[in-house]
Amino acid sequence: MTLILDNLFHSYDAHKTLQGVSLRVEQGEIVSLLGPSGCGKTTLLRLIAGLERLDGGAIRLDDKVLASKSVHPGPERRPVGLVFQEHALFPGMNVSRNIEFGLSKLEDADKTRRRQELLEMVGLPDIADRMPGTLSGGQQQRVALARALAPQPGVMLLDEPYASVDVTLRRELRESARLLLKQANSATILVTHDPDEALEMSDRIAVMGSGVILQAGTPEQIIDTPLSPEVAQLFGEAQTIEGRIAETGLQTDLGMFDIPGGAADSMSGKAFTLVVRPNGLVFEDDAEGDFVIRDIRYRSSGRILLVGGVNAAATRFVRVAAGYQADWQVGQRGRLQVQDRGAFLFGKKSHERPLENSG
Repeated sequence: MTLILDNLFHSYDAHKTLQGVSLRVEQGEIVSLLGPSGCGKTTLLRLIAGLERLDGGAIRLDDKVLASKSVHPGPERRPVGLVFQEHALFPGMNVSRNIEFGLSKLEDADKTRRRQELLEMVGLPDIADRMPGTLSGGQQQRVALARALAPQPGVMLLDEPYASVDVTLRRELRESARLLLKQANSATILVTHDPDEALEMSDRIAVMGSGVILQAGTPEQIIDTPLSPEVAQLFGEAQTIEGRIAETGLQTDLGMFDIPGGAADSMSGKAFTLVVRPNGLVFEDDAEGDFVIRDIRYRSSGRILLVGGVNAAATRFVRVAAGYQADWQVGQRGRLQVQDRGAFLFGKKSHERPLENSG
């Protein structure tokens, strides 16, 4: 089944939470809704699940209207599986009964077979008799996923499902959940505010902001060719710098940033927003440069230079990826070169596209 969201509107009293959202999720596809708190992600999920009513637009499964302003079947009447951050397992039921809860139409033997199949799929074949309270957070989340998949829903909805588990387990759960969801072949929507989770889990990402979809595309398209500063800022420890384009580079209150090939004459004097990741900048030694290394920190991928303007406040700096090759020192002066990748330059006017030398 293909899930089609067609021009959806929703408000809480006078607050507009969704303003004309359209999205298509194909059978077997995993699409993440990525964005900050309050942008409308969870509201969109609740509308699909039947927990909220639409003010306008329609939700369809293939050609069948699942919901509209006048059509609102309850959650129990929708072919939708739900997994929430809080797991939401029934505490008084063991794992078997939790998973079998949505299988009331099956014979007992078929219920048992389906339940055991799902426990094998989530890697927990021997916990059928355990109570939820005796399981770890990761185990509870796997059981919650198994329960949601049990009736083989056409649509799967996951709302921040791994936010409450530790980082190491979170990655393991993401990897296994993606494989399970692809195997289940449902149309899946994952709500998250974690860019890494969206990149790891998704076939496509829809970035939301203020009740609209700002950009939708593959992980590669979203991270490499963002169409707005709001999208570019989400990934790779991005930093935002304001300034004006000069003939010799990008003039900011930190200093002058060099750009490949110089700035285009036609853009000289125009205001810009530079969104740049640490790997989008290179520090070059220059005793008369505008910038100075204020600190050097370490990451698993290499060193990070905290670079500020020579005449700027000590607390203002940008992060620059440095690897381990050069012997940089705190207090060393130099220039900052903007790279072809990892840096995105946007004009201030809404109709201006990112400049050609960003990417």
